[in-house]
Amino acid sequence: MLTRSTTLLVAALLAATLTACGTNAAPTTTGGGTGPKSGGTLVLGENADEPACLDPHQLSTTNTTVVGRPIFDSLLRQDADGTLKPWLASAWQVSADGLTYTFTLREGVRFHDGSAWDAEALKLNLEHMRAPATKSPLAAAYIAPYEDAKVVDERTLEVRLASPYSAFLNVLAQSYLAMISPKQLKEDPASTCEHPVGSGPFVFDAWAKGQGITYRRNPDYAWGPTRTGPAHLERLEIRFLAEDATRYNALLAGEVDVIDNTPPASVEDVKANPALAFTSLDRPGHPFSVWLNTGRAPFSDVKVRQALTRAVDRKAIIDSVSFGRWTVATGFLTPSTPDHADAGGLAHDPAEAARLLDEAGWREKGADGIRVKDGERLTATALDTGVNPQNTQILVQTQAAAAKAGIEIKIENVPAQVSSERTAKGDFDVSVGIWTTNTADVLWIQYASGNITTSERRGQNTTRLDDDKLDDLLERARASTDAAGRAAIYGEAQARLLGLAPAIPLYDRPSLVSSSTKVHGLTWDHAYGAVTFQDAWVS
Repeated sequence: MLTRSTTLLVAALLAATLTACGTNAAPTTTGGGTGPKSGGTLVLGENADEPACLDPHQLSTTNTTVVGRPIFDSLLRQDADGTLKPWLASAWQVSADGLTYTFTLREGVRFHDGSAWDAEALKLNLEHMRAPATKSPLAAAYIAPYEDAKVVDERTLEVRLASPYSAFLNVLAQSYLAMISPKQLKEDPASTCEHPVGSGPFVFDAWAKGQGITYRRNPDYAWGPTRTGPAHLERLEIRFLAEDATRYNALLAGEVDVIDNTPPASVEDVKANPALAFTSLDRPGHPFSVWLNTGRAPFSDVKVRQALTRAVDRKAIIDSVSFGRWTVATGFLTPSTPDHADAGGLAHDPAEAARLLDEAGWREKGADGIRVKDGERLTATALDTGVNPQNTQILVQTQAAAAKAGIEIKIENVPAQVSSERTAKGDFDVSVGIWTTNTADVLWIQYASGNITTSERRGQNTTRLDDDKLDDLLERARASTDAAGRAAIYGEAQARLLGLAPAIPLYDRPSLVSSSTKVHGLTWDHAYGAVTFQDAWVS
């Protein structure tokens, strides 16, 4: 691996940068009075959750926004306070019945291949998102109510929905629904995974799988979400570094300039290092959770699911893994997500876990303490890809807590692709993960029965939960055009999920970003909580 020496800044610049980059503060541009400088290369160290495809409509990894946002722009952008602002759409109108959205599109935008941004380009993108051939794991679900669109004129598209959809504008600000070149979609749609073409501040350069992705500056970019003008950086490089220690040591050695997913154990060291800066942002969406497959035994029994929820000491696990940096989840949405409600009732209670298992018929115990019924052990299989060390630790500690209650969890180490395939088929019992999004509609994505994967459609209801009452609540919330009424319905849905226990919400995981103090102008994509680089520069 190539190395580059770390350039230390003068004391005054160090002080200014460290002051600007405190915990939970958005990264800001600082320059010691010299202002942004054009040129140079910034190298980002990422974890090993590498996407299998760079088409934004097919992306589903936790690094989706980080790897895709340099290339792709979205129709709208979201501010830190949740306000939606123009981006590739300069204005929009919504009909009184919530079924028709009329978008006025920004002028002067060009894709990297020279094709124009117009109403036909937006229509092509919406059709690509929902096309079965795209096999979209996210975008198709996010715009499921989309029915059709009509080109009014070059700059105006009228979009019609089959039913009102309260989250439609929010999801159009996400990187999963970013815009791809219409020329590429028409002439070579199969190339979108390997050679993506967008309209963003950087042009895709090369992808060495298992190693990294490189980008070069788009010199014609003049429609950024925070300012006009091209990126300051000449080049951007993302390196996939699986081990936490490797990623952190690469930052210390100057081999990378920024690291995402800073190891929690290293945060205080970063803050104490005058050559480094640290910043974090709470992510919206579904908390990091232990997912349970409700579609087969043993977790098809709600009492067994409830028992495991009570058996797991969430705070002990979180404190151990995050060194006190993560906050225990209060429900099935993070507090930074619209319509979040505090579910309560998730207290660690081993006695209640034992009672529930007795009630479910698992009264006997084997010599090793694992419960038995009709000669069968209470056993479950967990899948672990090893991509994220914290995820592995959480599974191991969940396994230990379950064993104390008499539930055996066997952890299988499998490649990410195998995990994805088996999860889609329902061939697992336990997995862990997080779902970041800027809308409470994540509950529909994750738990509506219509989102269980079938041979015809890839859904994201990995728990395979099928509950008519919850389905009704989530459909009503999606269709509600009244903010207060929608929040009340989502409150009911979150309370019902507490009883159904398809998952154990563990913590609200923030983005933890560390950088050299020679890096300035890092910004956030607030629709996801990911670091972005259009305004970044190096001194």
